[in-house]
Amino acid sequence: MNRKKHIYFGILFALIVTCFVTSPILEVRAAASKKDIEILDRSAKAFSSVVKDVKPAVVHISVESTASSTNAEFEQFFNHPFFERFFGPDFQPPDSQPRKRQQRGAGSGFIINTDGHILTNNHVVENAEKITVTLSDNQKVDARLIGTDPQSDVALIKIDVTDALPTIPLGDSEALEVGEWVIAIGNPF
Repeated sequence: MNRKKHIYFGILFALIVTCFVTSPILEVRAAASKKDIEILDRSAKAFSSVVKDVKPAVVHISVESTASSTNAEFEQFFNHPFFERFFGPDFQPPDSQPRKRQQRGAGSGFIINTDGHILTNNHVVENAEKITVTLSDNQKVDARLIGTDPQSDVALIKIDVTDALPTIPLGDSEALEVGEWVIAIGNPF
């Protein structure tokens, strides 16, 4: 019996010591968690503030183009010797003329200066015949393409308006460091 008592007291002593030792650790961890949550809350408010500041300069871009398509598989199917033998050497596959269809696309960009220059992606405006920009006040304005760089997928378009335009200044990418936070803001809808 004595041995069992010693084991019970040993276990009880170990539990009491564990409670006293871990209690301050848990309090420190709870305090650290509270500080972390406060930091995250301030960060979220900072991001929200940045978005509110730049949102008026973010624009919706819609484009229209005419796409030409041929029915290559259809032509290949009818370009078989069987059809020439059956219908004769002058056989032409039905409706093998290229078809033209209206194509629409959308994307976003942002106004970089008060002259109406807008930075967007090349893939948004590539081959566009008509570019329309919708400003933050829902005003629709025709735009013209100024230049593109397909390799970096960047394009510059311009709108002509008499109203004052909100802008987003370009930053210095050389000043960025790995691990810094960035925000991507767009209006493709």
